[in-house]
Amino acid sequence: MKKYQLFLLIACVACTAAAQPVDSRASFDAIETYVQQGNAAALSAWFPDTVECNLLGEENSYSRTQATMILKDFFEKYPPAQFAFKHSSDKRTVKYAIGLLETQNNEQLRVTILLKDKGDDLKIQQLRIEKE
Repeated sequence: MKKYQLFLLIACVACTAAAQPVDSRASFDAIETYVQQGNAAALSAWFPDTVECNLLGEENSYSRTQATMILKDFFEKYPPAQFAFKHSSDKRTVKYAIGLLETQNNEQLRVTILLKDKGDDLKIQQLRIEKE
């Protein structure tokens, strides 16, 4: 009987732990910092194996390595001066945030990040940067 009770207790704890939402606010805070810094390498840690990117109309699915190189080139052409998320949504399986990137070239770009739960982690499923 004690083995059954122990199993039931472990199962309840495991279900409760699995039901805990992944903290998207902390994820968006970290991503916001990396975009502000123009840090493609740090941002790529949030990429899954394949990520959808649309950078000023150039749209494609890229491997993590390719996306990192493309984003690094983007930040060299459009160095960030200021960035902040203005709106975010925290749905159960998909989360997104929209922000305004002001570049050192005095351009304003809209950045949309779509996060998706990947097990215990959130990963950037889609990254869009468009002219404001």
